[in-house]
Amino acid sequence: MLASSAVAQSTDVLLIPDSGPLLGRVWAFSAVDGSLVSNNFIPGDARLTQPIQIAVSPSGTFLITDEVAKSVFEYSADGTYLRTLASGLDGAYGICMYNGFAYVTSGFGNSVGGKIYKLALDGSAPVVFSDWTGIGDPRGIIRYGNGFMVGNSVDDDLELVNDKGSVNPVPFFNSDGISSLNFPQQLVDLGGGNVMATGFSAPWGLYLFDSAGLNYASYRAPEVFLSCRGATVLDNGEYLYTGGTRVDKFSTKNYINVNLANQVGASFRWVTRYTPPAPCTGDINRDRVVDASDLATLLGAWGSADAAADLDHSGDVAASDLAILLGAWGVCP
Repeated sequence: MLASSAVAQSTDVLLIPDSGPLLGRVWAFSAVDGSLVSNNFIPGDARLTQPIQIAVSPSGTFLITDEVAKSVFEYSADGTYLRTLASGLDGAYGICMYNGFAYVTSGFGNSVGGKIYKLALDGSAPVVFSDWTGIGDPRGIIRYGNGFMVGNSVDDDLELVNDKGSVNPVPFFNSDGISSLNFPQQLVDLGGGNVMATGFSAPWGLYLFDSAGLNYASYRAPEVFLSCRGATVLDNGEYLYTGGTRVDKFSTKNYINVNLANQVGASFRWVTRYTPPAPCTGDINRDRVVDASDLATLLGAWGSADAAADLDHSGDVAASDLAILLGAWGVCP
């Protein structure tokens, strides 16, 4: 069985929600080469009916958008459900963090127009940051310039939204939706003003734009095997992308496509890079604090071979483990 704990990883991982029938679990892949790390990084539960994207909050928790539940859920780094941050949205698709707030796109399939919500992390009611009535439906979103860049899933354009929520009447990229970008989903900041967008509908593929909005490169079928939903750039320079039951990677050096995962019934969505925190000695419950709850767990496992409480890996929980825990008492560094 593959490891399912986020904090157990020592290098960056790529978190990809699977909105297939196995109750919305989250997979993890290596950010270096795309190799599989875990097929159960966050175990599925009945809340995650169609998870789309994950954002990492300032406190290190996971904020997960869910298209069908029309909600944003919060989970701890070890996959424990914490709370429902927002519910009753028109939908919940793209999410990005900025200045301590979560910005969530909503409203796909709404013929009138969608919205971008601004969510405070204190649990207060969602605020409509940007009303897209008569404009279209916002889908992917990233921080860009002094505002945001957002994919419009109605007219297939890439739109610029300022820090007040107003949509620029001139799009960053004006797509015909036929021979170019069609149904943009995840957007990826490539740095230096460059952006990558996934195109889900034909001609599906990966589309790269410079800071002036010029589509300087496109990777489409047969180079890119899947109808793309999510994507990112691996540390080795290859492109990892998702679609349907598969996660693949593609090299622009040799134009070889490699399948990384192909799970019957899966529905892989968008990609989020995550840096797990360093391991914290004595933090048995992985809440980043060594305190009375960890002590209670250790004492409850006294004399057993409980691996979580066996801090010195001697094979049993004993006085040496207690000494380690008490020596590490307090907030994790």
